[in-house]
Amino acid sequence: MTRTNSGVRWVHAVPIAIGLAVGIWMFHAAVPRLITQLTGVDGRFGAERCVWGEPDFEGERTMTCRGSFTAADGSFSLAGIRIDGVFDERPQAPVAARVSGPDADHAVQLDFLTTFAPMGLGLTAFAFPAWALTAATRDLLTRRSPAGLLGGAGGAPGGG
Repeated sequence: MTRTNSGVRWVHAVPIAIGLAVGIWMFHAAVPRLITQLTGVDGRFGAERCVWGEPDFEGERTMTCRGSFTAADGSFSLAGIRIDGVFDERPQAPVAARVSGPDADHAVQLDFLTTFAPMGLGLTAFAFPAWALTAATRDLLTRRSPAGLLGGAGGAPGGG
């Protein structure tokens, strides 16, 4: 016997919504960071104030810092900006970083793993909603097609 529908029901709306929300949130965080890493202005970030953050998924605490950024070509400096990245201890010397431009409010470290990890999680979060929405759409189209309405594969009574 062949399966007549995918098994997607209205009760799947909550996991679909959660998957979409998590995926969008992860990409919202990662894409601007990736763009800055690829096209930003090179320079150095000097940490001035660092605070311990919450433990990460491995249970390790890291520092989040604010400080100043100076472009590599010396064309501009930014004071009091935060850096998207974490440190095991307060950096004693300036670290390589990039900003989106002279009006940036944060710098990013040149660590692509911290960008691709949220993107991978976002793609994973999209997997169930993508399957469910594809299956539900296929079921709806099958029910609305002439073959689905008549119950036969030929589209006409008697297998035409």
